[in-house]
Amino acid sequence: MKARREQYIVRMPDGMRERIKEIAAENRRSMNAEIVVMLEKQVQQRSPETQNGSVMA
Repeated sequence: MKARREQYIVRMPDGMRERIKEIAAENRRSMNAEIVVMLEKQVQQRSPETQNGSVMA
């Protein structure tokens, strides 16, 4: 059985979709996979463990 995935519709500024498409092609990923990688990187950078040891609310 497949894991259930959340879906979210995103409105992007003009040109962003094409840029993500280009980056995804360079990395041999689908656009969806590329967006997930980008989001994961941002979430990891902002996680409480990476904020100088202090927990953010």
